[in-house]
Amino acid sequence: MIMRTLCVAAMLALAACNQTAPAPEAPQEAAIPVNAPSGEYALDPHHTTVTVSARHFGLADYVLRFNGVSGTLNFNAENPEQSSITATVAVNTLDTPYTGDRDFDAELQNSEWLDAAGHPTATFRSTSVERTGPNTARVTGDITIKGVTQPITLDVAYNASHAQHPMGFPIALIGFSATGQLQRSVFGVNSLMASATGNDGVSDVVAIQIEAEFTRPVDGPAGRQPNEPVN
Repeated sequence: MIMRTLCVAAMLALAACNQTAPAPEAPQEAAIPVNAPSGEYALDPHHTTVTVSARHFGLADYVLRFNGVSGTLNFNAENPEQSSITATVAVNTLDTPYTGDRDFDAELQNSEWLDAAGHPTATFRSTSVERTGPNTARVTGDITIKGVTQPITLDVAYNASHAQHPMGFPIALIGFSATGQLQRSVFGVNSLMASATGNDGVSDVVAIQIEAEFTRPVDGPAGRQPNEPVN
């Protein structure tokens, strides 16, 4: 009887030693304070970038940048889900890293790729905002490229805001990062479409990366205007 009791105790002790301690819960992301007031903000073209990328012959993602971007953010600081945004990209500001003896930028802008002459702008207009975390949201809206409008959802992160520019300029600031993707074939951009292998052309899926700052005037002495370049 004593031997059985000792065996049972040993087995229980061994089982306790083999139990894996539960993994600690990951700390929850802290909400970043919203310092900028509600109101209408203009996109700052000097501190905003819009880049797109597509896999090139299966080798690497080829990155393009659009330098002509404008837009308006109607920001609701108390209820961000009620915010909305519109943005316009000038197609003829497409900028590639190509440095050869061709004007590759113009070829993409003015050919069957983007047809800037017939469709000089691409636009986005939000239709809903859904918060996904303390500092993140899904922004759904309509994107129009080459005259074709389709829904798109962007994953957006709120980065920071200032009630007044840190250098004293009389403007409020707010900044976001956003990512998304689309299928270019849906918009009639079918040139050099890759087959199922992906190694014989340019991918149909195009990734979008946006870094955006918005500004609005605040009460104060006359000074630099919101869209003038500042550090």
